Amino acid sequence: MRITLDGEAIEAREGDTVAAALLRARITTFTRSIKYHRPRGPFCLAGSCGQCLMRVDGVPSLPSCQVRAEEGMICERQNAPLGLIDADLFRATDFLFPEGLDHHHLLVGSKVLGRVALEVARRLAGLGELPDKARAAVPAELRSVALVVIGAGPAGLAAARAAAEAGEKVLLVEREARPGGAALLGIDPDSPDADWVAQQARSFTAAGGELLLEADCVGLYASDPEPPANALLAVRKGRRLLVVAAGRVIVANGGASQPLPFPGVDRPGVYAARGLLALKANCNLRVGTELVVLGDGKELIDCARALRRAGYQLGRVVALGGERPAVPDLDVLLAQPSRALGNPVRALEVAVGPATQRIRCDALAIALSPAPLHGLASSAGATARWVPALNGFPLEIDAGGRTAVPWLFAAGRVAGQGGARAAPSGEAAGQAACR
Repeated sequence: MRITLDGEAIEAREGDTVAAALLRARITTFTRSIKYHRPRGPFCLAGSCGQCLMRVDGVPSLPSCQVRAEEGMICERQNAPLGLIDADLFRATDFLFPEGLDHHHLLVGSKVLGRVALEVARRLAGLGELPDKARAAVPAELRSVALVVIGAGPAGLAAARAAAEAGEKVLLVEREARPGGAALLGIDPDSPDADWVAQQARSFTAAGGELLLEADCVGLYASDPEPPANALLAVRKGRRLLVVAAGRVIVANGGASQPLPFPGVDRPGVYAARGLLALKANCNLRVGTELVVLGDGKELIDCARALRRAGYQLGRVVALGGERPAVPDLDVLLAQPSRALGNPVRALEVAVGPATQRIRCDALAIALSPAPLHGLASSAGATARWVPALNGFPLEIDAGGRTAVPWLFAAGRVAGQGGARAAPSGEAAGQAACR
């Protein structure tokens, strides 16, 4: 099939997202940043980072990694000064303001010049332009179920299967085109694999459960009526909106890949390691050939090995921790990143003690433990706490996955139970929700 990007035809394959089709065509600059319109490319490839926003068929700021490519789709890149998407005109600010530009205090010594500076900043800032036309009303459907499970990764599948086998009426909602989540990426050797996913999905549907794929839960709210309708969920499925009244809800929506704070990490060519693995698993696509993998802990080692199994050549594995991991099968360098170079990235400078070393690469993969996606549950009143080792705010739960909200349960990474602990935590939550 064919889509167009800024008027140029791009070949896309069946099952590609818009982001996958562009990366397959070796296009890495997808959009420009909000304030200074610096080049940006996809990072997480999971709809969480906002670095691949694009105008699609007249609708602005859609995450291209979540939009399925369709024949004749018209895609346009946003925020390009003078229409020059590949020319980084605002790179001049790096030379004019080497210590960084604080537009809030720019030219404030003069009332007139201060107003001019604010007006320039106001006109520069923003994402895209208004849609070409008003969108048609979205068809909606209202449904009622006893239990909704959000997320069909290992934790969500185990929870839904356990509840369905206990006789509960269960709706399992998954934003991707197939269930499995992190289990399909082959990262953790101790975690469930694709065969386990298939077996769990078969058991769930055989027990009478309903699996809703390519459905994104965009809102979770406490319901005003008395039980059994404790919660209302807004689920976006294609061009329809599904409103679900539920007695109980289990959130198992996982985590989001995180970048590292160093100069150049937001350049095109820097990706989340899990995003690259998902791109290979879902679209059979690799980005570049020689990677530098940067991160720490078990996530770094597991992702580096998984990327190598996916066909990537690892130029170097850079560990941030205080001690060099004892892994003889990987060439691990203990260093701190100084800056990424190129557009897209073609090298990473690292500090090794007092010395600086430059490592050449086709792309840079960041491998840090994903941050728990607690937002849905927190918006309904669940409590989250900061845990440095988990790189975020997991939900507080008891042994059965219960949160501070009586009808709301959590399992898997969103509750700090990632990796091999995800499926057991899901099973416990599924059983507890039935009680």
